[in-house]
Amino acid sequence: MTARTVPVATPSENETGETAPGTGWFHAALPLAASVLLVSMVAHFRVPLLADIGRELAMSASSLGLVATVFAIGRLALDLPVGRLADRIDPLKLLAFAAAAMGVSSLGLAFAPSAAWVLWSSLLLGMASATGNTTGMTALSGSAPPARRGSAMALYSGALLGGQALGPAVSGAVASLGTWRTAAFVATGLGLAVGVATAAWRRRTGHVPLRRNTKQGAGDDVAELTPLQRGALYGVCFSVFFTLGAMPQTLVPLLGAIDHGLRTATIGLAIGIGGSARMLGAAISGAVSDRVSRRAALLPALALQAAGVALLAVGGSAAVWLAAIILMSLGSSGNAVAATMLGDRTHGARLGRTLGRYRFWGDIGLVVGPALTAFVYDRAGVGPAVGLVSGVLIMCAVAAAVVVPETYGRGSRAVAGQEMT
Repeated sequence: MTARTVPVATPSENETGETAPGTGWFHAALPLAASVLLVSMVAHFRVPLLADIGRELAMSASSLGLVATVFAIGRLALDLPVGRLADRIDPLKLLAFAAAAMGVSSLGLAFAPSAAWVLWSSLLLGMASATGNTTGMTALSGSAPPARRGSAMALYSGALLGGQALGPAVSGAVASLGTWRTAAFVATGLGLAVGVATAAWRRRTGHVPLRRNTKQGAGDDVAELTPLQRGALYGVCFSVFFTLGAMPQTLVPLLGAIDHGLRTATIGLAIGIGGSARMLGAAISGAVSDRVSRRAALLPALALQAAGVALLAVGGSAAVWLAAIILMSLGSSGNAVAATMLGDRTHGARLGRTLGRYRFWGDIGLVVGPALTAFVYDRAGVGPAVGLVSGVLIMCAVAAAVVVPETYGRGSRAVAGQEMT
C-alpha cells in the first residue's frame, strides 16, 4: 500500500496561490479575528456567574457542572456540520450568525426562572460557540502559508482567548454592580451588536473575503497522517477541552467561592487573567512552532497545563489558586499547535471538515470533563477530581509524544527556502 500524500506549499505562497512574502493573508484576517474575539467574549460571560446562579436557583455543584456539559453538547452537535459549511461559505457570514445567536441565547439566560431554563440557554450558547470557533479556526489556518500557519493559529487563539479573558472580567464587574441577570442582559446586547456590525462589515464596499489556500503549490510531497496519528492529535484536543471544561469553567470558580470566599467580580478577574495568560501562551507557541518545530511547542505546553491542574490539589491561599489558573492557561496553547499539525498534513479543500472533526473530539472532552469532575468533587473532594484531570492530560500527552511525527521542522523550512530561491 502507498500512503496518501498532500503537496507541501512554500512559505511564500499566499491565499491566491501567487508568490508573495507570506503576509497576504494577514490584513484580510484581522476583521475575522476581531469577530472571533467578540463572539468568544459573549460566550464566556456565563463563567463567573455560576456560583450566583447556583445560589439563586438552588443548583448543586453537580448541577452547575451540567451547565458546562450542555454547553459542550451544543458545540458537539454543530462541530461537524459547521466544518462542512466553513469549506464553502464566507466566514464573516457565519460569524455574524453566531454572534446574533449568542445574543438571543443570552436573553434566554437572563430570564431563566429555573435550572432547566439555564441548561437550555447554555445548549444554545454552545451551538453558537461551535459556529464561531470552527469557522474562525478553519478560515485563519486555511488562508495562511505553511511557514506562517503556527502564527495564524496563534492569531486565532489570541482572538479566542482574548474573548475568554474579557468576557468573565466584564461579566463579573457588571454582576457586582447589579446581578448575574444584569450581566446576561449586557451579553444579549453585545451579541446582537456584534452580529449586526459583522454583517455590515461584510457588506461594505471594497470588502475582500478571506480566501482559502486550496492550491497548495508544487514541491516535495509528504505523507498524510495515519488514522492512529490523527487520533493522537484528536486526543490532545480532547484532553485540553476536558481540562478547560472541568477546571476554569467549573471547578475553579467553585473553589474560589467556597474555599477562598471570593466574590463574583474577583473570580471573573482571575479567570480573565488566565485568559490573558492563554493569549501569551498562544503567541509563544505559535512562534516556537514556526521557528523551531511543532513538537517543540506541543509537548511542553501539555506538561505545563498538567502542572497547573496538579497545583490545585496543593490548596493553600488564593495566590496558589491564581497561580494554578495561570499555569493551566499558559499550557492550553497545545490545542492550537495540534490543530496546526493537522493543517500541515491536510489539503486546504478538506481543512474545514478535518478541523470540524478535531473540534468534535475536543467538545466530547468538554461534555465529559465538567460533569465527571464535578461528580468526583461532590463525592470525594478536590484531590481525586484533580487527579482525574491530570491523568487524562498526561495520558494524551504521552500518546502524542510517542505516535505523532514532526510535521514542520527544520527540514521542512530548508526545503521551503530552496524553493523560494
